[in-house]
Amino acid sequence: MRNLLIEVRQVQSDDSQRAGVELGNRGGVQMNQSRNSGSATQQALVLNGRPVRLGLQTTTPIRLLQGFVRNGRVVTSVGTVLLEAGTGFSATPRWDGGTLVELELAAQQALRSGSALPGATATSATSSVLALPLDAWTTVGESEQRSESSGSGLTGGQQQSGLVRTEVQVRVSLR
Repeated sequence: MRNLLIEVRQVQSDDSQRAGVELGNRGGVQMNQSRNSGSATQQALVLNGRPVRLGLQTTTPIRLLQGFVRNGRVVTSVGTVLLEAGTGFSATPRWDGGTLVELELAAQQALRSGSALPGATATSATSSVLALPLDAWTTVGESEQRSESSGSGLTGGQQQSGLVRTEVQVRVSLR
């Protein structure tokens, strides 16, 4: 058995634009653009083939990606697994001695149902398996949230739009 270090980071970027027109004594056009980014990282040391529970600090659902090897290259595609905001997943790494590690990401979430019996909990479980290169950050989940607003008054108007993108990235290394 070999120890593996799983690192998970959430990278968030915020692109926003603001434009406005002012009429009257100080008429003019105004346009602002801004870009912010930040990240949060957590680490877990786990035995090869054993699961570890990891949490996410997001306010939007995350769509997990799927990865596989085709012609010796890792190919990633959008999966169908959605993680609820503020939840997490369990990660099970399997390494056979090569340059790639297989990582199973599994999520179990409570279902919201008004017909559940008192005291009973309905859950849904789903998983995604990825082939990742060792010691490299790989995006395994992502989400986007758009916002738009506009306003106008007697002396002008303004319009705002924004896009917040969150990526969940994983790196697995040997310890």
